[in-house]
Amino acid sequence: MVSLDQTERNDLIAAVSTASGPGAVGLVRISGNGADRLLTRIFVSNALPYRRPRQMLFGRLVHPETRETVDQVLAVYFPGPASFTGEDSVEIFGHGGSTAPRLVLEAVLDAGARLALPGEFTQRAFLNGKLSLDQAEAVADLVAAQSEAEAALAARHLEGALAGIVKPLGYRLIGLQAELAAVVDFEEEWDEGKRAFLLAELNEITSAVGTLAGIRRNSRIFRDGLRLVLAGPPNAGKSSLFNALLGRDRALVGPAPGTTRDYLEASASWSGLRVELVDTAGLAEGSGDELERMGQSMTARELAGADMVLWLRPLGEPEAPEAPGAPGGPAPVLTVRSKADLAGPGDGAPEKQDDRPDWRAGERQDAPRGAPIVSAKTGLGLDELKETILALAGATPGRHPEVVPNLRQQKALEECLEKLAAARTCLEDGLPPDILALEINEAARPLDCVIGRVLTEDVLAEVFGRFCVGK
Repeated sequence: MVSLDQTERNDLIAAVSTASGPGAVGLVRISGNGADRLLTRIFVSNALPYRRPRQMLFGRLVHPETRETVDQVLAVYFPGPASFTGEDSVEIFGHGGSTAPRLVLEAVLDAGARLALPGEFTQRAFLNGKLSLDQAEAVADLVAAQSEAEAALAARHLEGALAGIVKPLGYRLIGLQAELAAVVDFEEEWDEGKRAFLLAELNEITSAVGTLAGIRRNSRIFRDGLRLVLAGPPNAGKSSLFNALLGRDRALVGPAPGTTRDYLEASASWSGLRVELVDTAGLAEGSGDELERMGQSMTARELAGADMVLWLRPLGEPEAPEAPGAPGGPAPVLTVRSKADLAGPGDGAPEKQDDRPDWRAGERQDAPRGAPIVSAKTGLGLDELKETILALAGATPGRHPEVVPNLRQQKALEECLEKLAAARTCLEDGLPPDILALEINEAARPLDCVIGRVLTEDVLAEVFGRFCVGK
């Protein structure tokens, strides 16, 4: 990415900001010193854009050297700092497609701009104080969102929901540093009352940071989606249920066991939450050929990476010991009785779905007995099964979290907790206030990293390296 040095990040940059392919409009964005002057070289109109800022003007976009018309466009000039990047900026709206926006961009580059790096516009907005770092990350999250839940979460972060929690905690740590600085100058104030106050403050801040760090552990699916793995013995109806839950035929289905030799993966959206469905090879004793053993090895790997496992057992079949590699990893497991349409009257097939879940995960042993009963063929119990899965995953309507830290932010919060624990130990052990102040300063740095008050080139590269060109 571009250096933090101000002198290296105020040159003119340009990029196409709309997706390539059929479309009504193509947007070319320009930012940096001299954006208005560049526009006057290539834009022919009845009015001068720099004299009518923030107004959309119609005109011809011409090549700066040949003066041939490239496109008929609308152009708008945003003088800094009242722009997205905080710099003088121009947006040119021409015709869409693959060729027209490219030709407009080439004219802009020939007029003196350079091609922007991925995420460089948003990076400049951050470096110029228009966005905090967590808000800049939310821009990328919003663009990459694959579900309503992910988009809503990114929008809240873009509005500053996470910064609104982190900044006050940072200010409280700064306040503690000020208290300790005063104590260093006036040693008579370093008494039990002052130490008790500092300990209470550290405990409250630690609790707040711990709560924020715990949100990702409990609500990560709202940011990353729910990875749902279907597993069970051969011919348990996994592929049929996979297709039914997906809402389209993705997996091949046949009467013979072992149709699925590896694993299939596809995305669905349930009540605004992205669900990654994974169909796996059947698990059984005494696997046959090498391909079958490889498929079961893949199944075991998918089980280890699941957020939740559906363990299928056909309704009416006798109870049997679990196959090798069956659920036992960290993911909770929901037993599902499949193939209800093939079960006889004495096999327990219901007229109405019994949606009481049977969790075999340790943390849900208090759940009521009775596994969901479904039929991929008739649709029996499918809606109820989806509702049960979402409820057990904590994705019930109205309970979506306001913020969910990403992995980078989570690591910073966990580092903050470690430093806060060290500061509390210093205080409890009776160390001098200047030592305690150093520890509190160390605890404040990770919080500053979350919102970008403390920054390195590596962090810039990590955050903005995943952006697309033009954003």
